[in-house]
Amino acid sequence: MNQAFIHKSAITLLVGAGPTSKEMILSSSAYASSVVAADGGFNAATDAGLDVALVVGDMDSQSKPFGSQNFLEMKEQDTTDFEKCLQVCDAEVFLGVGFLGGRLDHQMAAFSALLRDKRAIILIDTYQLVFIVPPEFHINLEHGTEVAFYPLVGLRADAVGLQWPLDDVEMAPGGLISTSNKVDGTFLKLKVNRHGLLAILPVGCLEPVLKELRTGSFAEES
Repeated sequence: MNQAFIHKSAITLLVGAGPTSKEMILSSSAYASSVVAADGGFNAATDAGLDVALVVGDMDSQSKPFGSQNFLEMKEQDTTDFEKCLQVCDAEVFLGVGFLGGRLDHQMAAFSALLRDKRAIILIDTYQLVFIVPPEFHINLEHGTEVAFYPLVGLRADAVGLQWPLDDVEMAPGGLISTSNKVDGTFLKLKVNRHGLLAILPVGCLEPVLKELRTGSFAEES
């Protein structure tokens, strides 16, 4: 791994300045071994009562003094505060709150960051979670669970266990996508030939998704 990483943790919760809630932050933090705030996310994280290990960003969204908090100011504007956190942190899995919803350009930038980073990253909001599917992904979910898959790049995908299966199909942003799909049975198995298939699942699926990403293909590649 990159030796420039200054913060390492098994599961790191990244807290952004976008729409979130105390309940969402606390429920996500229950799975995390450390918390890192992206600039103004420090306000939301501390309001929720969390101990923030590090604050990273250009520091243009602060309303609270840091006190004794560790912080890393990165003024360059070529990357978002979310990307700045990923540059200096490493983890088996990243959980992110405060990066979905709100301004559409911020959300699209977060998806671009997921595309560029090959590590396991799960972004969470009140209703859903999103992540990039690893080369092989197997998970047990309740029958009828709503799922969606959106290709951020052109790729091939094969899925077993969907109401509308993906049978080694070509997918692309301007071509075939898979929204409003459902789990048919209880076992979902996906294969993709390229990093870039965005999975969208109910937030209640966090625990099994997190378990699979920690032990599956992402873990094998790290």
